[in-house]
Amino acid sequence: MSATNRAALAVHSVRGTMPTIWGHLEHVDELSARAPHIQVRTVLSGGIVMRVRATIGAQTHIARGIEPVEVSGLREGEFVEVSYRQGREGRLEAETIYVRPEQTVVG
Repeated sequence: MSATNRAALAVHSVRGTMPTIWGHLEHVDELSARAPHIQVRTVLSGGIVMRVRATIGAQTHIARGIEPVEVSGLREGEFVEVSYRQGREGRLEAETIYVRPEQTVVG
């Protein structure tokens, strides 16, 4: 299986319009000079690790369960679902970040 096909396993299209990636928050940078961003780590079949970085804009919806969360409330290790779109210069821009705290990984 090619690397492109393996990556497709971790990226899913919701209703055919919004690509989504699932994984653990590896890094939250809310103090970036350009824009706050997160880095999500997911493991593909065969143990291949993929990291995706997405910027967090003013319109990004962040929630833990049904409760809204600020960027400062995100914690590394939390399991997240991030829907995104491709922004300027090919950067990924997060549309929604949904946190599932029951699947947090420590370490």
